Amino acid sequence: MNNVNQPRSLLTATLLLTSTALLAGNTQTVFQPLPNGDFSQGLTGWTTEVSPPAAVTNGSVVEDNGAARLSKGGAFYAGLQQTFGVPEGLQALLLRVTDEPVFGSTGSFIPEALEVHITSSSGFSAVSTWKQGTTATAGSVATGSGFSLGSGTTYVGDEFRIPLDTVPTGEQLTLVVALVGSSADTVATAAIDDVRLEIEQAIEPVEPDAVLGCELFRGDFESGRSPATVFRCALGQIGDTGITQCSGGNCPTPDAPGQDAEFGRDALAAAGELEKLGGGPAGFDYTKIDPDGEILPDDALGWSCVVDAQTGLMWEVKVDDPVDPGHFEHTYSWYQPDIQIDGGQPGLVDGGSCAGSRCDIDGLVTAINDLRLCGVTDWRLPTREELMSLINAGNSNPAISTDYFPLGGGETWTNTPVAADSGAAWRVQFDTGSLGATSKSNPMRVRLVREVK
Repeated sequence: MNNVNQPRSLLTATLLLTSTALLAGNTQTVFQPLPNGDFSQGLTGWTTEVSPPAAVTNGSVVEDNGAARLSKGGAFYAGLQQTFGVPEGLQALLLRVTDEPVFGSTGSFIPEALEVHITSSSGFSAVSTWKQGTTATAGSVATGSGFSLGSGTTYVGDEFRIPLDTVPTGEQLTLVVALVGSSADTVATAAIDDVRLEIEQAIEPVEPDAVLGCELFRGDFESGRSPATVFRCALGQIGDTGITQCSGGNCPTPDAPGQDAEFGRDALAAAGELEKLGGGPAGFDYTKIDPDGEILPDDALGWSCVVDAQTGLMWEVKVDDPVDPGHFEHTYSWYQPDIQIDGGQPGLVDGGSCAGSRCDIDGLVTAINDLRLCGVTDWRLPTREELMSLINAGNSNPAISTDYFPLGGGETWTNTPVAADSGAAWRVQFDTGSLGATSKSNPMRVRLVREVK
């Protein structure tokens, strides 16, 4: 059975490094989640405790909409914890407070607080507390917005960062996040998400000849009849249209000379003179890729991505699974938080209909990169020109090569804003192959892309 119709949830279990954030000298900073640090698998991997368990009103620690929600109720304590080994190059632990704590303290002897602890058997300790004006344990004066922050700890926006660069590699650390306070107070709640480690890694040296690894073509439109043995670099090359027949009959047509089908890669393919790295109709040259990024034969029945050897782009293949972030019918509003590319307006947050991510472009990109789709984490929204390169004008409804993109119809976003209207962006209608502009708030489909490196 074709895996474009299968769920990709198993990829989450193999999640390793979710993103590369910084490059400096011969090192790079990456972020590695704790096991199930995004709570996509409920509370698997976490130990929870409510004490006393029979308190009235009951306390709880539950997964709630992809986050861990703590409710102290009438208990003294409600918390969760996980123990992990310190990897080489560990710099810090980060977590997001997705819902700020709500306290219902009645002025009892032990005031309510949200506390974040990291401890080790060798004596390392880092403690930060959220409580306006005091901590739960010592009554000391809070700093910042109601925090007593441990040494070096920061809280910016909704994110804690606790430095761990002094902890030896291999040491076992235990992270504890807990609501504490008097059993007389029954309201306190808070939620956390995205628990991950910040790690500094050495960059592997590049072999001198490696830069030629995707060299195939650096010149005119026509690639010639004999391809190299590797994909070309993504250099903005364009493909052909997919039209292989002339209007009015076989090419050439005396009454209508100079038609599209008489020229370019499509004409070479029709004449049997175009060699390809992969397969595909007309002049298109596609190669199927498995979930781990390995090349598949053209007759493979299941694949997760497709490389276009002409443009040097790798494309996401949509799936038929409503709970998967790559489901073909999911829609997303246009939202880009980067002011360098938003065209004057960032767009609308969470304006589509989807599952597995926030329903906007930025949310989907994050989710697919977290899945390491086809073994990589540099997926992004395509430009107008890149997305148009998938149009196969020899097909209709949809105008795309369906043997490689079987779920390929509908209005699909590009990352190209409309120059004359900061509230609009360009989209491609794959049912007809047309290009148009529309409001960034409209919900549309998305197909992500990355460059072959």
